[in-house]
Amino acid sequence: MPSIYLWVPESDYDRTAVGCIANKIVALYGGNITIKLGDKQGFNRAIDPKNQDGLKKAVDSCLKNHNLVIFLLDSDGTQSQNQRRREKKSLVNKIEEVVKLFEGEGRVKYFPMVQELEAWLLVDYLGICCSFTNNDHRNNQEWIKFAKSKQRGQTDLIAEAESGGKGAKEFLVKASREILIKHNPNLRDKPKNLKESQYEESQSSEIAKYIKIDYETLGRNKSLLDFATCLHQLYAYFFIFSIYESLGLVDINSAHLHTKLVLFLYKKSIFLYPI
Repeated sequence: MPSIYLWVPESDYDRTAVGCIANKIVALYGGNITIKLGDKQGFNRAIDPKNQDGLKKAVDSCLKNHNLVIFLLDSDGTQSQNQRRREKKSLVNKIEEVVKLFEGEGRVKYFPMVQELEAWLLVDYLGICCSFTNNDHRNNQEWIKFAKSKQRGQTDLIAEAESGGKGAKEFLVKASREILIKHNPNLRDKPKNLKESQYEESQSSEIAKYIKIDYETLGRNKSLLDFATCLHQLYAYFFIFSIYESLGLVDINSAHLHTKLVLFLYKKSIFLYPI
């Protein structure tokens, strides 16, 4: 069974939410992939200046037990990203340096969550409605119509105009307020209560539980689709290997040959099942 180590080092809230979304992607494709989540504390230990080549060593250790290591970071406005790349010790630079070290193997990947994790959540506005009302509205025509009127076509295009400007996170805060008021109109006259209930980053993992992942929602954010494609490819390559095994073309006990075949297929970037 293929195994992936996901590292979302900026926030453990994001880590749990991404893990939830990743498992939904795997379920969509009917795959069987084990997903292990790295935590912020472990990443911080790895990049500690006292720990020479710590991140590379940590990745090396992960690759002993997992077929892929995938890093994911929030990626907000272009101006903010350019500023981060100019900072030598920024997380994105540290991660990209390590990815380059393993470039030949193709087993370490980095995916930016374009317009932040909130843009991934916003691919399913109806799911967000379900989360903030704690109700299943999938068959409720009133809520379906409301969600359709608010659903953005491409959530990765919810861009901040400038560094520190409004982006997907602010968009989700506003959306949560609208949903809460629709659910309970009395909150319109209770700004304090409304503010206490509106979206906060700590809620991301709970919201992720309600988000529907299918071909339509994946198509609403290219960075999410790229991440999904990576998971899909890995499972597809292992599926091919299982066929080789069943035909007796490879030694089932040969771990080296197993890895060699999977990596060969992965590097070729063969898309077995179009998304």
